[in-house]
Amino acid sequence: MRLVERDTELSVLEGLLDACAAGRGGAVVVSGAVGSGKTALLRAFRERAAPTGALWLQATAAAAEKDVPLRAAGQLLRTAELAGAGAGPVVWLPPPAGSGGAPVRAAAGSIPAEVAVNVIPRVCGILLAQARKRPVVVCIDDVHQADAYSLECVLYVVRRLAVSRILVVLGESSGTAWEDSPVRRELLRGPACRFLHVGPLPRDGVVAMLAAGQKGRRSAPPVAEFHRLSGGSPLLMRALLDDYADAERAGGAGPVPGEAYERAVAQCLSRGDDLTRRTAWLLAVLGERAAHGGLAELLGAPRQAGERSLRALHDMGLLADGRFRHEAGRTAVLRRAEPPRSARLEARVAQVLYEHGAPATALARHLVAAETVDAPWALPVLLEAAEAALARDEVGTALDCLRVARDGCADERQLLEVRLALVRAGWRVDPSAAVRHLSALTDAAPAGRLTARAMKELVGHLLWFGRADDALEVLRIVEEKEGDEGEEAEEEGGGALEPVRFWFAYGYPGLAGKYRAEVAAGPYRGTAAGARASGLTPEQDNQQRALALMASVLDQRVTGDVTGRAERILQETRPEDRTPAAGLAALVALIVADGLPEAARWCEILLAEAREHRTPMWQSLFASAKAFIEIRLGELAAAEESAHTALTVVPPEGWGAAVAVPVAALLYTKAATGRLDEAAAHLEVPVPDAAFRTPAGLLYLWARGHHQFAAGRPYAALEDFHRCGDLMARWRLDLSGLVPWRTDAAQVHVALGDDRRARALLEEELVRTGRRPLWTRGVALRVLAALAERADRPRLLGEAMDILQRGGHRLELAYAMAELSYSYWDVNDDSRARIAARKAQQLMRECGIKAPVLKASPVGAASAGPPERSGAGCAGRPPAELSGAELRVATLAARGYTNRQIAGALFITISTVEQHLTRAYRKLGVQRRTDLATRLEPDTGLDGCGDGAQRDCLRAG
Repeated sequence: MRLVERDTELSVLEGLLDACAAGRGGAVVVSGAVGSGKTALLRAFRERAAPTGALWLQATAAAAEKDVPLRAAGQLLRTAELAGAGAGPVVWLPPPAGSGGAPVRAAAGSIPAEVAVNVIPRVCGILLAQARKRPVVVCIDDVHQADAYSLECVLYVVRRLAVSRILVVLGESSGTAWEDSPVRRELLRGPACRFLHVGPLPRDGVVAMLAAGQKGRRSAPPVAEFHRLSGGSPLLMRALLDDYADAERAGGAGPVPGEAYERAVAQCLSRGDDLTRRTAWLLAVLGERAAHGGLAELLGAPRQAGERSLRALHDMGLLADGRFRHEAGRTAVLRRAEPPRSARLEARVAQVLYEHGAPATALARHLVAAETVDAPWALPVLLEAAEAALARDEVGTALDCLRVARDGCADERQLLEVRLALVRAGWRVDPSAAVRHLSALTDAAPAGRLTARAMKELVGHLLWFGRADDALEVLRIVEEKEGDEGEEAEEEGGGALEPVRFWFAYGYPGLAGKYRAEVAAGPYRGTAAGARASGLTPEQDNQQRALALMASVLDQRVTGDVTGRAERILQETRPEDRTPAAGLAALVALIVADGLPEAARWCEILLAEAREHRTPMWQSLFASAKAFIEIRLGELAAAEESAHTALTVVPPEGWGAAVAVPVAALLYTKAATGRLDEAAAHLEVPVPDAAFRTPAGLLYLWARGHHQFAAGRPYAALEDFHRCGDLMARWRLDLSGLVPWRTDAAQVHVALGDDRRARALLEEELVRTGRRPLWTRGVALRVLAALAERADRPRLLGEAMDILQRGGHRLELAYAMAELSYSYWDVNDDSRARIAARKAQQLMRECGIKAPVLKASPVGAASAGPPERSGAGCAGRPPAELSGAELRVATLAARGYTNRQIAGALFITISTVEQHLTRAYRKLGVQRRTDLATRLEPDTGLDGCGDGAQRDCLRAG
């Protein structure tokens, strides 16, 4: 820092040095505020002293080394000029007895006698010996931070200044506890000691600093404003000049404190003592209210100490008349200065702020830092602040407020309210943290210690964690209270219980079936007019209309345009809504009604908003919904990523009974892409039994059925699919758009050769869908084509592909395209078969599945036609006793295909191939694979095959 307006101070120091050279030693305490330029003054004095030949010994004390013995004195003795003069090695204190070799630490109280008698005289003797040769200047900057042993050395030398040529120069920061120390008092009482105060820059000093930095300026800076903002502090002046230069380059005018000023303020505070920092923080937080609260009392310090720290801040140039000179100073303290770690101070601040009507959010910060406040107003303030934090999506802040409220709450009813708030807030981040509170809340409901509002909310959380029986009991209590003296109507409005009944009716349909009729007859009967109830907020109204739409779809009584109604609801769903219920309900309605493109688009929007608002549970819910939308669309890689995100953002233990949903998505995608070992690992994720009382369990059974089928366990797959059907029938939720169990079971029956049962399931599915172009009708037609006559297959598959293509179901479309290639091959239309096979292969690759149509063919050539699937394309009729599936497998086996090649060509598992071969052996009366060709040769010889098929067979042979 360039020295400005310090000529008087330098003259005093030079005079003292001249007296020292003449044999009259002396001492001077150079005192100034942090940033006043005293260090620059000492540096300039050193430059003036250099030509005199005096020995300059320099040390700078630091707070971090205050308890290290002789640290400052050691710096003096390490000066290069003392090398070889008896000062090295530096004298260290001997370790005390029983210390294990640890050095002596500077403790409060007097210096040990052995140190005062033996060590300090030796250290100071080196200095006194040097003073007999030439003048010596001992300069210790920031002496208020020096260790006690070094200060004792200073006193030892000062007492002997009359007979030595030593000038002791001590730089101190004003406004510290050092001002009241015995060492400083003794120093200043000495006849040879002077006190030199480095005050703020006068106006002329500010003018000089501005003139030095004026080069290149477009206009003359306003001196008065710089003087006012800086308070005469050279450090702050330098920062203001830097900010002024930046503002001028940006086209601004006038001194405006900016980043440089904030850094300078933080530097001032970091170099002050702890009490000064706490005072600055207190003033920044309380402002004018600090005076009303009594600054010293708030700090918990003596009045004199509080006044001293306040004066230090004035001397630094930060304050004027007890206020920050500029708002930037206050901002710098709050942003850059570390808040004091004093619970008592935080509690005092909260009390003062409360008395002056500060908002709950401002009070809560100090209450949380104080950890506990014994005041009746603290609990409602913390609850209000937590609610406000949740509205701002600051869930962590809300949880902090609620934890402090819980720890400081003595009233049982209030504690229950806090627990419920903890459950509500924790659910948005990780519901597993809320489990510990549910038992206490559930036990309190029968005893009448919970309000009706609290019990309704509790029902939802109990359902989430699968405690449906407890939820049913709490709901019964709520319904009883609902009829007592109109309490419910006064508290929340008569329709407030309906959402609870709704989630019970459709979340646990087997347990709460009695609510199904009530919900259907109530505000959820499916019309917008019926969904709008008086006294509801826009959020509640939107949620009610969303649930009405979902109910009408699940009950198969929907009328009108489901997609349009769902999109209008989603457009009115706001990110700040307290729950994602409306968005999820509208998405479910779209998925079940086959509005997949619209559902995918809105799911992306809702998921992005959930990320932006930092609500992990919402992210996981929408990611899970997105996974099933992507499964329906055939985007398996994306579906796997979405499901993985859902279980990463919120771990499985936080999902409760709903964990079945994301696990099912991962199980299906990995089974569908052939990674059966990875899929089996997801079966190890614990899924509670309660999940199988919910629709989430249906999805899990469906996905597990597909894994069982892919792993070669068709009968286990059938058990899962039929269990889905039984539950859906019992719950009156038998919707193919929810779980298409009939078509899935039919495909397993086809693979097992049970064409009769397969056909019965498919015909039942087609009757249920009618002529509506639902995607499940397309799948049913595709599977039915495998059981139909050759001539009917292209027509059935064409209709199936038309339905699947319109709905965007690319994976099912790929399977239908592959079947179409086989049907063309059956009628010897090799050209169309080859085109269809390649399209199927391309679609499967896009869906994330290894396309087996060409690559898994026996010839393994990209230019080859579709692999042989059955003997239907050859002349003659096969043995009548074989089923269609058995005939296809036996024919390919007779032509030399391996089980793996057959499985790839026919899109079935190796285990299924083995089962078909076993039955074919038994029906044909053969025991070996080679005998198949003999039994099939008369009817299905190679001579009658089409040209393309014959070439492929010959190559395979």
